[in-house]
Amino acid sequence: MTKIGCFLFIIALNLTVGTWSVIQILSWFGKTIPLWGSVLIGLFIGEFSVPIAIVGWLLRICGVF
Repeated sequence: MTKIGCFLFIIALNLTVGTWSVIQILSWFGKTIPLWGSVLIGLFIGEFSVPIAIVGWLLRICGVF
């Protein structure tokens, strides 16, 4: 892949997984926001929210949370 292709792949991954993480974390508090808000938040704080959401998701699967 070219440099631009790698950049676009990382941005697309950050947009999708970051959006999922924001929606997942907000669901713990019973809150929702519009999809575009989740996309923008996930774009900027995805590197922090994704690991938190994954840990929370695993805890929910194990029945702890």
